[in-house]
Amino acid sequence: GRGGMGTIELALERASGPSGPRVVALKRMLPAVRDREHESMFLREARLATLLNHPNVVHAFAFGEHDGELIIAMEYVEGETLAQLATVRRLPLDVVALVLAEVCDGLEAAHELRDVGGKPLGVVHRDVSPHNVMLSYGGEVKLLDFGVAKLESAHLTKTGDVKGKVAYMSPEQAMSEPLDRRSDLYGVGAI
Repeated sequence: GRGGMGTIELALERASGPSGPRVVALKRMLPAVRDREHESMFLREARLATLLNHPNVVHAFAFGEHDGELIIAMEYVEGETLAQLATVRRLPLDVVALVLAEVCDGLEAAHELRDVGGKPLGVVHRDVSPHNVMLSYGGEVKLLDFGVAKLESAHLTKTGDVKGKVAYMSPEQAMSEPLDRRSDLYGVGAI
């Protein structure tokens, strides 16, 4: 598939485990969009995805540069996003409640993430929307795409530079005001 910053491709992991080679998703940054800002966003997503190890967050196994391309090797989830499902049919309320409870579990893991010294990283996803909630065909719920995530210690957004999908963003995010985890919870409520 092709997204805003890059492509997602399937690959077989070279080193195989007891059950054989694992299918992984390779996220590659498009050379046409590689500038300092997009590179920073891509690498931030890669670092967060390797640090976050939770059943409701897509995990990254490794990241780096190969032949001049930035690449993230991520868990492959076969399924559909809430946005894709919503175009087919309206989901029952109890199913939506269960899915969003698991999204909240994944967000809590991100919000509570700490560095190696135990200091809170202050992660805010900033793009909690149906496009970034994946339901696997096996019944798993996975939060995707920390590409526009904010770290408390990083000054990432210029004044007036808003990241995320407008229909799901909190008023403070829309007005480029300081954000914390409550902004992500607004996105959950909007879904």
